[in-house]
Amino acid sequence: VRIKEKHYGEDHVEVASTLSNLANVHQRQGDYDQAKVLYRRALRIMQKHYGEDHVAVSPTMNNLANAFLYQGDYDQAKGLYQRAIDIKQKHYGEDHVEVASTFNNLANVLQHQGDHVDVAKVLYQRAVRIKEKHYGEDHVEVASTLSNLANVHQ
Repeated sequence: VRIKEKHYGEDHVEVASTLSNLANVHQRQGDYDQAKVLYRRALRIMQKHYGEDHVAVSPTMNNLANAFLYQGDYDQAKGLYQRAIDIKQKHYGEDHVEVASTFNNLANVLQHQGDHVDVAKVLYQRAVRIKEKHYGEDHVEVASTLSNLANVHQ
């Protein structure tokens, strides 16, 4: 990070990319607090560079939401996932696989919260339809989302 900051400047998208990669490592190691610090900084840089509604900010927003989800902060995760969905739908349209992936993530949060299970089911079903259309019925992405949907019915 320091090398890229020195070369490009502290607020360059190359720095944001490296920050996100480092945050991914911290998240995989279970250090969610440090991951959130790094994702937030990366997100600020991306938003400054591209604008708050640009599709390029949505992956970092989604990753930050994941960190909140893993820590059980469902309200923060839900807000970020919803914002990512809005951005992706605006850019890709309603039925894009990128939107479906974030539907799946938002449904996961709602399922964990327990009081929005019906909405979670609808989101999982919508994600399944989009993924089937994109990948075909016999794809691992479809199976994964179907598994999530089945868990809601338990």
